This record gives sequence, C-alpha cells and structure tokens, in this order.
Amino acid sequence: MEQTKVIIIGGGLSGLYTATKLEALRIPYVLLEAKSQLGGRISAVPSTDIDRNAGDFTANVTISHDMGPTWIFPHQHKIQTLVRELGLELFEQYTAGDVLFQAPSSTTARQISGAGAMQLFRVKGGMYQLINALSAACDETESKHQIKLDHCVSSITRNEENGLWAISGHHTNQTQSNEHSALEYVQPTNLAHPLQRFDYSASHLVLALPPRIIQRDLAAKIWGSTLLNQRLSTVQTWMGAQAKFVATYSKPFWRDKGLSGQAFSQVGPMIEMHDASATENTSFGIFGFIGVPARQRNQLGENQLKQACLDQLAFFYGENAYSVTDCYLKDWANDPFCATERDINESSKHPEFNQRGLEDELKTRKLYLAGSEFSVQDAGYLEGALHAADKVVSDISKALRTPLN
Repeated sequence: MEQTKVIIIGGGLSGLYTATKLEALRIPYVLLEAKSQLGGRISAVPSTDIDRNAGDFTANVTISHDMGPTWIFPHQHKIQTLVRELGLELFEQYTAGDVLFQAPSSTTARQISGAGAMQLFRVKGGMYQLINALSAACDETESKHQIKLDHCVSSITRNEENGLWAISGHHTNQTQSNEHSALEYVQPTNLAHPLQRFDYSASHLVLALPPRIIQRDLAAKIWGSTLLNQRLSTVQTWMGAQAKFVATYSKPFWRDKGLSGQAFSQVGPMIEMHDASATENTSFGIFGFIGVPARQRNQLGENQLKQACLDQLAFFYGENAYSVTDCYLKDWANDPFCATERDINESSKHPEFNQRGLEDELKTRKLYLAGSEFSVQDAGYLEGALHAADKVVSDISKALRTPLN
C-alpha cells in the first residue's frame, strides 16, 4: 500500500485546483480520477473547423466546444483571476442581433429586436483550456505529487487507531464504465472485467465529488456519521440530469441574418439556445439546453434526439442549419460519475449543503469536502468549485501547520 500525505478523489476543477495548491505548498498528494481524462463536468469536444489563419491560436492549441459549463458571470472574480493567472483569455458571449421565440403550434419563429442578454464571459478556445492549463502545471512534478487516471475507488475505510485513511479500487476500462447509465447504475466494483487493483493510504482525505456521488458510491454510512450521510444524500448534483446539444458550422450564418443565435422555445426539444462559437471569430456553433426529461431522452435514443435538435435549428434559422460540420449530444444523466437516480427524478434546483453540526467530525477525521456543491458561495458553479477548494487547502495547511503562500 502506497502512502502519501493527502489523497484527493475526483479530478474535476475542484480536485485539480486543490492539487495545484497543495503542490505549491509542497504537500505530497495523490489524485485519483475514475475516468480516463480530467475535468469532471468540464467536458468538451474538439472543434473540427478551425481557421488557423485567424490568428487566435497556434497550431498546437486544441480549440473545443463546451459540453458542460460554458459561462463565467461578472461577479465571479475568483475564476476570472484563475483564467488570467493561467495565461488564458476571456471573451464575451456573443449576443449581437435579435432573439427568436417559438410558441406552441407556431409555424414561424417570432423575432424580437435585440438580445438584451446579461453580460457573460467565456474562456477563449473553450472551458477545457482551464483543465489543460492546470494539468500542465502538474506535469513536471516530483514522484510524491501524482495524478492517477482510470483509478476508480471502490472502498474507503479509516483506521481509528492510527488515523489513516485507506483507499482501494481498480484501474478501469473507461469504455466499459461509460456503457452504464445512471438510470441503470452498476457499481464500479461490479464491472465485468476489473483490472489491476490499487491501494493508497493518507492522513488527509479530500472528496472533490458531488455529495450524492460520495454517498452512493463511497459508502459514507460506513466511515461517516448518520448526519453526514443524510446531508450528502439530500443535496442535488448540479447539472446532474441535464443534457446539452452542440452543432458546429464553417460559417456563422445566423449572424449574417442579424440574429444573435439566442432562441427560446416552448416546444422543444431544446428550450434555450445560444451562440456556441469557441472564440469571437472562429469555430462557430450553436448550443442548446434540452428540455426533454431524462427518462424520455433515454427512450428516444441519441440519433433521434440529435435529428430533432437539428430540425428545431432549421425551424429557427432555415436550411443552413442542416449544414453542420458536426453535432454532439452530452446527456449528463447517462454519466454514472455525475448523476444519481435521485437527481434524475427531481426538478433542477441549486445545491445548498448544510455543514452545521459537521465541523467537528470533519476536522477530527481530517476529511475535506471540495466539490462545488459544498461551497457557501456560488455552489454548483465553477466559482463555487474554487471557493470550496481554497477552503480545503486552507484547512489542510492549518492542520499541517504549513503557511499559505
């Protein structure tokens, strides 16, 4: 069994940001990520139509379209600061032009003058630039700092005598584990062909995962109190049952028509659409949030739902909407590392985790909750992930008496 100072479970923004902060403090850690890539709910698909002559990026930079979070709000200063520190750039969500609206039984879309949308920022080249930049900062590290992909944790125990956490699991085949939807969830330990086992121990444990994923997959009722287990189960996974569609194009034909790319529908399948271009002037696209409930989406099938989305874009923007360079669908309800059965059966609501009464338990056990849902500010958002991670790093630093820089 390998031993380190801190174990981080979860390689999304909060887990990866925690790792970089610990690294700056020279605190040894191991980060365990079940998937074959980092990012968690920051998910992306590469742009297949990039004008390298536009001068926005060099040839070795991957421009992508967001399948997870897209926006940074003006008041979210922590994430904006991180973007700048990583040498990345922000640009404003494209809103120039009119908005379209689709009412029930309407044969044409109603055009409303001016988008009138609030100011929103996006990361130039796609939100996954954040993950690439953070992980690059961990590339040249000593052996005591480790990020492990395809490491699916199946067991957490704590030795009350020596205070050490023991973490066990198996290296996973990502193709296998993604075959299962949260609608028919299969525990990682029940995968048909589990691969090599791993075992780690540490005095400090960071859970950089949504509360319900922790409660469902990591046996919180064994190592945590009844109150902690109950609190974990009641907080909804932000974005857990959502689905997003992206269509990419060689030209922004909607802009040529004086349209913003913003549209709203009371018909569906998409209920809200926006310009999805990955920079101001390249990698054009439109994305939409799908309003069809998760169980109904599962019955339709991916190809049928994609076609319905394209048909809806054609209703709004004409036949040009069918001339896609590619189209993508990300159904988060089918991601077993994101959604739970309870998330799927509930209406979407903002998470709010109540830590009152848990402080002593967490401090005594050296257990830290770093997922975005645990933040007291902007919970569920990228900003919340950074707030939660910063608190965790501060608490670990105090416990180890390691001064923050």
